[in-house]
Order: sequence, then C-alpha cells, then structure tokens
Amino acid sequence: MDVAIDRQRAMEGRDFDYYEARTQYVVLEDITSCNGNAEILQRLRDQDTSLNRLSIANYCMDNYYFIVGEDDDLGWLGYFIGKSKYLVQLRIYSWGEGQNIEALIDGINRNRSIGSLHIRTDLGDVNFRNLTPFFRNNHRLAQLELNFEVGLECAQSIAHALGESQCQSLKYITIEGFNLSDEGFAVIATALRTYRQLEDLHLKNNNIGLMGCIALGDSMQGWGASNLAFLDLDNNAIDDQGLEALAAGMTNTTLTTLHLSGNLVSGAGLRSLSTYFQSERCCLETLSLYGVNFGDEGVVALADGLMGNKSLTSLRFKPYESGITDVGWAAFSRLLCDTSYVNSTYHSNHNIKRIGEPMMHTTPHDIKQYLVLNVRPHAAIHKILKSHPDLDMEPFFQWKLKLLPVVINWFRSVSSGMMHVYYPQEFSNSLRQNLQSRELSALYKFVRGMPALTVISYWQQQVINIQARRRRLDVEEETAWVRLGGRPRDEGNVEFIQIGAKRMRQE
Repeated sequence: MDVAIDRQRAMEGRDFDYYEARTQYVVLEDITSCNGNAEILQRLRDQDTSLNRLSIANYCMDNYYFIVGEDDDLGWLGYFIGKSKYLVQLRIYSWGEGQNIEALIDGINRNRSIGSLHIRTDLGDVNFRNLTPFFRNNHRLAQLELNFEVGLECAQSIAHALGESQCQSLKYITIEGFNLSDEGFAVIATALRTYRQLEDLHLKNNNIGLMGCIALGDSMQGWGASNLAFLDLDNNAIDDQGLEALAAGMTNTTLTTLHLSGNLVSGAGLRSLSTYFQSERCCLETLSLYGVNFGDEGVVALADGLMGNKSLTSLRFKPYESGITDVGWAAFSRLLCDTSYVNSTYHSNHNIKRIGEPMMHTTPHDIKQYLVLNVRPHAAIHKILKSHPDLDMEPFFQWKLKLLPVVINWFRSVSSGMMHVYYPQEFSNSLRQNLQSRELSALYKFVRGMPALTVISYWQQQVINIQARRRRLDVEEETAWVRLGGRPRDEGNVEFIQIGAKRMRQE
C-alpha cells in the first residue's frame, strides 16, 4: 500500500514540462507496463499517420488498444496524445485506478487533431470541467459520445464544459445510457442552447421527463434556423406534456428522423405534433413509435396532422403494441385515400410508403395497396382511377364546352406519362384500355349532359367553315379578273386582290 501511495505522489508532480524534458532520451519499454503500450507511444512519437484511432481500456482487442497499467502509462500517453497531429478518434473505456489521470487530461486538452471522442467509463473523481479547454480549442471535434451512468454533479460538469466551450465544430452528440435524472438532463440540454450547428442528437435510454423536454425544446427553439436532422429520444419518460414542449422547438429544425419509441405518449401528445407536421419547414421523413400504446385516438391525431404533409414517408410501430382497432386503421385508410370526392382523393397523402412494421405483415390489405401506389409515379391518378370508376363530369358543366379540351388533354397526359413508366405487360395493356374507356365515358357524359350545346357547336363550326370557304372563292374570283386584264371596280379592291394573290402564291 505504501509503495502505491509513494508512486502516486511521485506522479502527481509530473506535468507537460516534465515529459517534454525527458522525451528525447527516454526508453519507452522502461516506462510502460507492457510492450503493446510502448509500441503505441512509439507510433505517436513518430507521428505515424496510420495511428488515427486509439482506445484506452483495461483489455486488448487489437494494436490500437492502450492498456492501463500500474506504471506511468497514462501520463506518457497524455503527453504524446497532446503532440499527435494524426490521431482522429479517441475512445476511453477505462482510466484504470486513475494514476496520473491529470496528465492524460492535460494531454487531451493540448490535442488539436481529435475529431471523435468517446467516453464509456465513469469519470469517478475526475471533474469533467477539466476537459473544457479541449472543447474550446479543438476546432476539429465533430463527434462526442458519452455512455455511462452519472449523477447530478457530473451532469453539471458536462454541462459546464459544453456551455463554456461553445464548440462550434461539434455536429454529433450521443448521450446514452446515463440513467440521468430529469434534472440532470435538463442541465445538459440547457447547455446545448448555443449548438445550432448540431446535426445528430442521440439521447436514448435516459430518464428524460417534462423538465428535460422543456429545456431541450427551449434550446431547439432558441436555435432559430438549425441543422438538426436526427433526434433519438427512445426509451425515456416523455409524456404528452413533454412531447408538446418538444414539438414547439422542433419547428425550428430540419429534422428528417425522429425516434420516440418506448415513451409514455398517447393520442393527446401526438396531436401536439400537428402544427409541426403542417409547417412549411417540416421535412421529417421517419417517425418511430415502437412500444407506444397510442391507440385509435393517436391514429386519428396522426392522420389529421399528416393530411397535406409532403415529407413523411415512414411511420414505424408494431400494430399489436399500439392498441389500434378497425377504427384506427380506417383513419389511416382515409389519410391515404379519401374516396368521398375526386378532389378529396387528389388531396390525400401520396408520400407515406410504410405504416407499421418493415414487411407490414399485420397492416390491412387495403392500406398496403395504397402504400404500394404511393411508391409509383402518379400515385394520385392511380387512386382516382381506382376509387372512382365513374367520374362525375357534371361539376364541369358550368364552364360548358370550354373545359372539354382540358378533360381530354388530362386523359392523354395521364396515358403519355404512364407509358414512360415500366409496368408488367399485362398490367400495362389493362391500364391503357381502362384509360381509353374512361376518356370515351367522359366525352359521352359531356355530350349527354349538354346536347343542345353540342349540336349548336357542331353547326356553328359548319357555318365558320362555309364562311371561310366563301371568302377564299371571292379572292380567287377577283384574282382571275386581274389575270384576264379586267379592271376591278375600285382602287380598294386592287390592294385586296394583290394580298389574296400573294397568299395563293405562298400556298
């Protein structure tokens, strides 16, 4: 025991200058606890470009693992990490018993090349505040991963380091498995208020509740325009009020993926997402709700919110966990294809391609059919033709025959557009025949609905044709007189005949 204490006391006075003065002549095998550690220190000292990642642990997996020993391993490792120009990824699985941990922290603080820092061990007596210079001065750090259980005091230290440093290069933060109290996470979330550059935020397996949601929502709202694209909040303690607080902040983000699985959310909470879904800035593509019993009320809330949404493509959950009945599935069906009117079908959701599990084995057949149509081009047209076999033309009669060419052009553009998409031969032939019969049916309805206008239009066209023919004959007659040497009746007709003759030559 006395020997260990004496060794620890001897190491406590060893700072960066101590190692700097001895690095030129030191024999690495003599100062490390194993040959593997000596080899890693040698590679760091030689600025070996292939040593771009390093793990500190109490076990060895490969040549990139530094094993914590009883000698001054961590002190020398910290010194060479501080000098390294090529170390990009540092993973810390263990400090050992913490001999000369201060020298290791000092070396990490001096490093400017690390872009990814992973800490998966209890910081123990080491205060996370001591790493503040690293976050402040390292402008290459893009990823921070923390995965260990901490108390409130350690959470406050983490918040202090992040808040004081304002590391603007940091884009990806993972804080998982902390088992944090709600208060502890709220402190960290508040420290993220200046991190609008974040793109990914992984926060699963904590105890985030209302207090933490309010703090995180306020931080996101304070970002204004942010780059946040991925937010993982799985397996926390988020309830309806918490989700409502988060939803207020999400409107300022560019989220494409949101994970809310394993939380305490019901239909009331999901309804708070409606404003976010309807926002012009909403670009959410994936929403995960595994292990959430949101029931039919939740389905109705989602369906109402997603009506008109142009971004969401995947709604993930397990139907047998969600408490959905036929009432809920009917709401999803109306969302995908509202068959009440043609216009309602057109304005249905044609973007969602998955509802339920990956293979959608438990998703009702009619909903799967609509989802398959959403994968194809011209989904709205497919649904209109499928759901409305007898298209009602009567609403168009108010424009009389002026809209008939538009209807014809619509069918022809549909046919032209679909012919450029690959379909099986049998389906393609059936589709073409179906479109032709629909077009003829629409024409027939116009004729049947406005017979008088149809007849009048026919004879009006005949009169126009006859009048045009008569004008042409008059021109030909006058031109013949000129060729015969006869004189026209007045000078005005000369110009008229000359124009007519010129047109005939051009024809």
